[in-house]
Amino acid sequence: MLRGIALDPARYPTETRTQIIGPLAFPKQTSIISLRRRYKLPVALATVTLQQSNRKRILFVDDEPSIRLTLPPVLAENGFEVRVAGSVPEALLEINSHSFDVLLSDLNIGEEGDGFLVVSAMRHLQPDCINLILTGYPAFETALQAIHNQVDDYLIKPADVDSLIATVKDKLVDRSSKAPATTNRLAAVLKDNSKHIAAQMLDAAKHDAALSTIRLSDEERIDHLPKLLAMLVETLQPGQKGLSKETVRFAVEHGKKRSRQGYTVPMVITEYRYFNNVIYDLVQSQLAALDAGTLISEMRLLQNSIYSLMEKSLEPYLTTRSSTK
Repeated sequence: MLRGIALDPARYPTETRTQIIGPLAFPKQTSIISLRRRYKLPVALATVTLQQSNRKRILFVDDEPSIRLTLPPVLAENGFEVRVAGSVPEALLEINSHSFDVLLSDLNIGEEGDGFLVVSAMRHLQPDCINLILTGYPAFETALQAIHNQVDDYLIKPADVDSLIATVKDKLVDRSSKAPATTNRLAAVLKDNSKHIAAQMLDAAKHDAALSTIRLSDEERIDHLPKLLAMLVETLQPGQKGLSKETVRFAVEHGKKRSRQGYTVPMVITEYRYFNNVIYDLVQSQLAALDAGTLISEMRLLQNSIYSLMEKSLEPYLTTRSSTK
């Protein structure tokens, strides 16, 4: 575990000589035992609080025992209630058991990159929580930037404790000034992004080694797909049970047309696979806007509907084979 969160000597004048205990810097004469006595910490630290109203709650996750003893008391002195987890399972239990305003997690909790698993769980279950990552890998900044939409901010070790606390407070102020986040059902997100899905489907088909051998215009290649998507959206509406007769007929007609255009059975299966993948990519990019309470059941229903549509689109091929025997 790389170390490097340091207390500012100007703010803590008695702490002029320091030694490193985990990623925090404390006076040279300081030991974990003295810290435990100073802050009246139990041996197995679970929660650190200050007796004041309107405390913001932080979940701190790190597998380094020393920092789990040293950082939470400092956060508590600055007005936060802190719950501590030393592993991913412990963090998931906390997320499922308590509400939090801030998640502060080390990037590597036992395994490399495990901090993002905790962030993902927090985003799904508590979308209003601020997610902060601590990492000791400056060279990892590029990768972090690529997924910055999943994390509110990250701090590179060594990081000053005062800077860390300032970042937490700034993020809380920013959150309070924003309008409450709204979530949407999957059907609404698919409907709003129907043009994007069609464009991604077209791009995938044109770059597929097999599908691109079928010479079609863009309009012919897209053809029934927008309407198939609209019918998929209908299956997600409350009270809808399975595919309607109109949807079944349309899926069969889509298969007949693909057969006339020269598509083989594997090509039709590939087309539906792209359909499925494009929708999954969209869902992943829109996670924060989706209703986490209904998403899993809706995705299961959607996937079953896609498979059912594919089966209906393949029926003309089976009929043709039977008639030629």
